[in-house]
Amino acid sequence: ELLQQGNKEELLEKASTFALFDKSTSVVSCRKTNRVVRDYLGSTGKGPLVGSEKRMRRLAEAVDPDLLDGYFSETERFTQSISRAAALSWFAGHNDYDAMNNFPTGEEAVVRENSNLEQSKMSIVEAKESLDKVLGFLNIDKV
Repeated sequence: ELLQQGNKEELLEKASTFALFDKSTSVVSCRKTNRVVRDYLGSTGKGPLVGSEKRMRRLAEAVDPDLLDGYFSETERFTQSISRAAALSWFAGHNDYDAMNNFPTGEEAVVRENSNLEQSKMSIVEAKESLDKVLGFLNIDKV
């Protein structure tokens, strides 16, 4: 009834009154997105880490044969850390209520250390440490 052509003035009045509510008392709801993390890790087929395992296998040719066991141990550790980070970031987007924050405007969000996104971050740090070790095994002259 309100949307009929004859009620245009009343509709405009209701719309302008609704737009005047006090926004300072509203609660901001934001979501830390896991999409950025998943893209970076290559879980969505995008990002710098897509195909990193294959590249590391090919780079094994540039490793001293006596150091191959250490190289493959670190590449495995890297792969496990990335897989763990990808799984945790997926969970953060589907059932991690810590990734959903409701807080009054102007206040900081509370970051929980045990949230899936925080655990994913810790796994990424572990992966970076492994990657640094992997790079140390490479003989740059052979690359």
